[in-house]
Amino acid sequence: MSKTRFKTFIFCLISLNSSMLFAKSPVAYEVDPKAEVLGHAAKVTIQKEFCDQNGFNCDYVLYNEKGQRVVLIEDWSHHVKLYQFSAKHIGFLYGATGSGHILTVIDDQNQQKQYADFKAMNTAQSCIVTYEHGLKNMPDSLVFYSVPDFRVRLVLNNKVPQFKSLTDPLTAYFEDNGDFSFNFNTGLKGEDGLQQVLIQKPCLPDYRIVMN
Repeated sequence: MSKTRFKTFIFCLISLNSSMLFAKSPVAYEVDPKAEVLGHAAKVTIQKEFCDQNGFNCDYVLYNEKGQRVVLIEDWSHHVKLYQFSAKHIGFLYGATGSGHILTVIDDQNQQKQYADFKAMNTAQSCIVTYEHGLKNMPDSLVFYSVPDFRVRLVLNNKVPQFKSLTDPLTAYFEDNGDFSFNFNTGLKGEDGLQQVLIQKPCLPDYRIVMN
């Protein structure tokens, strides 16, 4: 995929955050007999279609509740993952080297919401973490959402006293025990400039922040 096509695709996804993105009049389309259904929310499905001979470059396609077909990503060879959050919610995660990953959550009514820059999800798929920019009346923030209700459970940004120098995390991942670990560059002269943070029980009311 050329840089121009990739940039245009990202702009469209971020600019249009609703099911209007997928609204099209019914048209005839070619059917791939080797198509693979990745996940579904009731009658809304996402399929992998028309892969190359090596199965590396593929089209990722959404079919809404009326069976209308829209290509999400065409001839895509980068990271893609499908999450089945519940019978009514699926998640489509994609990203390329050097760019932030975007998680699109789609429900059984074909309503969508994008979460970018997606950082991590725990093994139980009960908590996701994003680093979000351009929030209304908020600085850039590390945001924790519970799943599958996608309620905000914790927000960390420079309004929180111990995170006044918070920047986009350099590392961000869930430990095997479910704790969330990340670090960021504080930019403080005369110090190592790296702050390590552990969030115990993230997305739960009794979470605990440990800073080393």
